[in-house]
Amino acid sequence: MRLSRRDALKAVGAGTLTGLAGCLGGEDDGSTGEGRPDWPHPHFSPEGTSYNPRGTGPSSKPTEAWSVEVGGLGATRPTVYEETVYYATGERLRAFDVEDGTERWSVDVESNSGFRSPVTVDSDHVYIGQTGTRTGVLAFTHDGEEAWHAPTESSVWAPILRPNPDDNHIYAADTDGYVFRIRASDGAVEWKTKVFGPAVRLAARWDELVVGTEAGEVFALLDSGAEATGMWRTKLPGSIQALSVVSGGDVVAGAFGAGVARLRGAARAGRIGWHQRESSPHRSVVVGPDRVFATDGSGIHAYDDRDGSPSWTSVGDFFAPPAGAGDTIFVSDTSDDGGVIAYDRSGGVGVGSARLGNHRWKYSLDGGAVTGPTPAHDALFVVEAGGENESAKLVALRAE
Repeated sequence: MRLSRRDALKAVGAGTLTGLAGCLGGEDDGSTGEGRPDWPHPHFSPEGTSYNPRGTGPSSKPTEAWSVEVGGLGATRPTVYEETVYYATGERLRAFDVEDGTERWSVDVESNSGFRSPVTVDSDHVYIGQTGTRTGVLAFTHDGEEAWHAPTESSVWAPILRPNPDDNHIYAADTDGYVFRIRASDGAVEWKTKVFGPAVRLAARWDELVVGTEAGEVFALLDSGAEATGMWRTKLPGSIQALSVVSGGDVVAGAFGAGVARLRGAARAGRIGWHQRESSPHRSVVVGPDRVFATDGSGIHAYDDRDGSPSWTSVGDFFAPPAGAGDTIFVSDTSDDGGVIAYDRSGGVGVGSARLGNHRWKYSLDGGAVTGPTPAHDALFVVEAGGENESAKLVALRAE
């Protein structure tokens, strides 16, 4: 079940897949110093913005605070909840202390099985998708003890979502196209519905759930509690790589080889508001104040979130999803001599990729970065591939 570096990067690229006010990061207005300092969902919030309005993560060039070998490679970024960093490979789920990297606990996958989804954490449990002996969603306590197992029809690749901390349910989706509402307290399946094609991305805002499929479909569902009702459905020309629900019920979607689009919600029922085909997002986009950021093998691309017009770009081998915190955008350079790069969100001054003041710092990693970066607790967490004959490492970077 061990993934090679090449397999991990292919998984990120192919996708075979704002914070809640006062609960998951505050209003998405670019403010700093408010909201939570951690990163509990794979894309920060259930909305999938990959943007934390709070100014976390180093704004000046950091140094390595600690690192720990993680063995095999996973294709998803680390998740941070309160004072713990979580990272899963196909074989093991592990929890580390934010401050010094001490391992708090680990869980090995069952025989003939593999962990598949990113890790999601809330005040109750740690959630992850498993395929094999017991295909479905597994929930663990914060001490690493299994709490429950919720069976699904097939593998869970999409992020598992806790849409509202005050509501006792999570959402999950599988590669048979089923979407599940699962009771968070005991794992009971409250309803399931089916969409067309393998469901590989999820995003949610309150009782609105958006599903992206490998076939390029985007489905918007309304959850009444007893069942899910379809609101609209839109087809994009490529496997859905990124989903984010934004204000007004609009959805920002990225498709493999087919760019980034803003789909209009509410009464406009999925109509395409704008579509930029230049970039091919990898696993998620950053949706922050006024802009949408997407990374691909050619670099990072910033678009105006209202009309999709290009704002700025910077070239690089960025085969991993970006992350935003406050006024900084972090990207992983996955080339062999790459690492992590921090940009000013505004893009500095200039035209296209010829700019001044947009590049803040770069930190090189042996063999380059593998996952997207996770800004949390004034640090940045990322997995480096390691040099020749070296193991992959989870690395914590902090400014001095």
